Amino acid sequence: MAFGITPDIFFKKIGVEQGLSHRKVNCIIQDRRGFLWFGTDDGLNRFDGKYFVSFRYQHHNKGCISGNIISDIYEDKDGLLWIATQDGGMSRYDYRLPAARQFKQFRHNPHNPDGIPENTINKIAEDASGNLWLGTSSHFTVRFNKKTERFDIPVKKGTRCVYALAMTDHDTLLIGRAGGGLMKINTRTLEVNTNPKYDDLYAKLPHVTITTIFKDQGNNIWLGSWDKAVYRLDAATGEEQVIGRQLHQKSIPPDDYVSFANSGDSGIWMAGKNTGLVRYEPRTQNITRYRHEDAEEGSIADDHVNVVYRDFKGVLWVGTNNGISMYNPLFKPFVQYQLPDAATDVITYDFYQLDNGRLLIGTSNGLYYKHEKTGKLTHLPLKYRGQRLAVTKFYMDVDQRFYIGTDYTLFRFDPYELKLWPLPHTDEDPVMKKLISSRIVSIVRDTLEHHPVLWVSPYGHFLAYYDLHDQRWVSRADSGRTILKRYNIADNLIRKIIKDRKGNLLLATFKTGMGLFEGGKKPIRYFMNDTENRYTLSSNDVFDIQEDYSGNLWVSTFGGGVNFYSYRRHKFYHLSESSNLTEGMQLDQQDNLWMLCNGHIHKYDPLTRVYSCYDLPRLQHTGGVTGYIFRDRQGTFYAAGVNYYITFRPEAVAKIRPDPMIYFTDFRVHNKSFNQFLYQKKVELNYTENQISIEYAAPEYSGDNLQYAYMLEGFDKDWVIAGKKNIAEYANLKGGNYKFKVRATNWKGSFTEKQSEIFIIITPPYWQRSWFFILMIFLVGGLIYLIYRYRINVLLEQQAIRNGIAQDLHDQVGATLSSISLYSEVARKHQEHGNQTQLNQVLNIISNTANEMVSEMGDIVWAINPGNDHIESVFNRIRQYAEPLCAVKKIDFKLRYDPGIVSGTVDMRVRKNLYLIIKEGINNAIKHSQCRHLMVSLLRNGEIVELMICDDGIGFNLEQALIQNSGMNGNGVKNIWSRAEDMKADIKIDSGRSAGTSICICFNTIRCKSFKAIK
Repeated sequence: MAFGITPDIFFKKIGVEQGLSHRKVNCIIQDRRGFLWFGTDDGLNRFDGKYFVSFRYQHHNKGCISGNIISDIYEDKDGLLWIATQDGGMSRYDYRLPAARQFKQFRHNPHNPDGIPENTINKIAEDASGNLWLGTSSHFTVRFNKKTERFDIPVKKGTRCVYALAMTDHDTLLIGRAGGGLMKINTRTLEVNTNPKYDDLYAKLPHVTITTIFKDQGNNIWLGSWDKAVYRLDAATGEEQVIGRQLHQKSIPPDDYVSFANSGDSGIWMAGKNTGLVRYEPRTQNITRYRHEDAEEGSIADDHVNVVYRDFKGVLWVGTNNGISMYNPLFKPFVQYQLPDAATDVITYDFYQLDNGRLLIGTSNGLYYKHEKTGKLTHLPLKYRGQRLAVTKFYMDVDQRFYIGTDYTLFRFDPYELKLWPLPHTDEDPVMKKLISSRIVSIVRDTLEHHPVLWVSPYGHFLAYYDLHDQRWVSRADSGRTILKRYNIADNLIRKIIKDRKGNLLLATFKTGMGLFEGGKKPIRYFMNDTENRYTLSSNDVFDIQEDYSGNLWVSTFGGGVNFYSYRRHKFYHLSESSNLTEGMQLDQQDNLWMLCNGHIHKYDPLTRVYSCYDLPRLQHTGGVTGYIFRDRQGTFYAAGVNYYITFRPEAVAKIRPDPMIYFTDFRVHNKSFNQFLYQKKVELNYTENQISIEYAAPEYSGDNLQYAYMLEGFDKDWVIAGKKNIAEYANLKGGNYKFKVRATNWKGSFTEKQSEIFIIITPPYWQRSWFFILMIFLVGGLIYLIYRYRINVLLEQQAIRNGIAQDLHDQVGATLSSISLYSEVARKHQEHGNQTQLNQVLNIISNTANEMVSEMGDIVWAINPGNDHIESVFNRIRQYAEPLCAVKKIDFKLRYDPGIVSGTVDMRVRKNLYLIIKEGINNAIKHSQCRHLMVSLLRNGEIVELMICDDGIGFNLEQALIQNSGMNGNGVKNIWSRAEDMKADIKIDSGRSAGTSICICFNTIRCKSFKAIK
């Protein structure tokens, strides 16, 4: 039975399940960055091949799109999108502006005479001057000046409803109206050209109502109209061709064709409002119709087609009432053929092309062959001894004998007479006479002990060979030959045997890696995985082996991906990009490696090191292709799935761009959009804006294999493999300079150097800036210096005090000892002369002098003792000094002070001066004033401390005392005065004859910094 198979194209459906905002798609456009925009009945959608971003109208929000029913989208030369809506006028979209200002609405406002006259806009076009022309529902064709943002209606003629607009190359705007036919307006002169026959709206004329106008790549004009026909205006002659009869001949019902697109050659895609999609070839007038079929995967999503659009790379997008259908011509070279006469699932094992071009297909359902002239597939069931045979391997020997491997045994086969027979003496071998739960998966000719043999792999039964000279089988059951031991055949599951250019046999085994059988002279040597050696096989489960033109090997493993074996280096190199589950492989004429992986077709270019995945949409619904790849004499590749097989010419398959361009789509700070930052040379943030997220996208429509990696230099130590995630988030970034980099690849792990970048500066807080560090260094250095100077000054001051004390000790002790020495000499002379009275006087003087010296020494020792720094110790010592003396003289002594001063501390110098002043005053009063009452007070008034020493004695003449320096041992008024000045205190002495004496000393606790009085 013969069947004719007509390969067709496969449409991939994209709908609301993938994120589209509404199933009814009205218009499609691709912007200059590569993003696709879909206008639906419920919002505008941006699509990058993976994710949708939807924009909808929100009431009372002027920062959003103006309406939800999108009728047309137009991109001008500045990259601005202009969106026509049926319910909200027109919107302008600029992705470079802040998020709140990206959309600008132009809605009808009855109070604005220069505004848009209505909200129902059907179409947008742009003239050479940059003005937009809008087709409206009831206000003719409206002109919009983008600079002044004013609308006007320059031509008010004919019917008011405009459905279609298109610009020609000569400033002529073509206008399709609801009635009145085609109108032409010169956009510079506003000259109008119409056909007067259409003034009669009821006249039976062609294309009275034009719903769409399209200019093809040859500048021909295509019109769709309500009269269910398509019209073509020839660009050269202006002649009008009606395309209706051709459609009728193809049994395509009359329909409104609402959209057109170029097909890449001279053909035209036409979108039927109710009849699906039609492709028309003007030169041959060939017509192909594509309709929705419920039971057929890959048909268009719906017969109600609203728009057809071909993007920059030739991908066809079809907008319907049930979502989007996409056809990618990248997959056009892959032609699928369905196997006929399949009652159950048919598994294809092998292909072979005969010299006459006939293709043989070995399957679980016997043999199929494709006729070399008609291309029809014919099924040939094969039987042997009543058993249906599965044909699992073809082999043409060097002597032109043809063999087929089956699930029964190995047969000779006549591919022209379609007859088979077993090899002689096959029944004598226990294994090969009838295979049990096995099939022959590989056949190769070799020479063994000078005999020509056929090595075969009966899967599960190690290896066997047929001696063509002796005409007998030798298998594992042959106890005399013991081939398992002799040749070290270690694995019973051998998938494939190939012979390399050196004549060696290479074995792909299930458990023991790759076997090398060197001409049958040595036992088989196995190359296996060694976890301690990276230059070994990645897995021991070898599926396929291919030898390239240089004699090196490609080895696929099931579970470890692909390995490259270099004969020169004797090392395996793992291809990290490869799929772990790689099955059959084949090399094309350019030494590119093609692979079957996870049901898909992969390609690796060793020269450019680019890895690609051809994710055929049809295979996604059939389980994909498996097994091995066959290559015929013309270089055509064959691969099979269940019940079908595909063919392709590798040189006809377009390359997939490995590194698509990446665009930044949003920049967020604390989850607030600052989209405008993306178009600055640098993004500058302050230190509080340290939580950011960056969104990016690479428009790519060849499959679902896009992978991203990003890195924030200054934060990330290495690239972050993001997979399909298109957002990078960072928190708690420190101040500094950063560079965010992102790159994309169409297959995991095969990233190139191409990347997109953003420079980010986060200004650190002032306390983390360099000038602050420098300032702090100076401040700390200055503080350290001040502390150092203070310590030096304290040490110098202490040294000065010590020097003063030493000087006092030297002066007082020296003077006192000198006077004692002198008086002792006088006393000795008085004693020698027997002058007892004078001797006693001199001895009294010596005693008094010694007592005074002891007292002064006690004062010095008290002054330098740090335990006496409190004011209280001064009062205690004064009390100990004054009270006994006053009691002897019967003087009433009183000591008064503020309690708050008692706990105050002073340094040694001030404490000494304060004590000696009070002692000097008390001493002078007791010795010279003849007073009856003596009072010492230390009181505080704010920051001022006042010391008063008062008596009611006879007084003295202050000026005369200063001149005479009266007082005991020279400690007179001048001593008090000098000590007060040393304390930076003010002193006032009042005294007069018979009027008593008062000494008042005032000092400021702030000015006298050594005085640390308590608050």
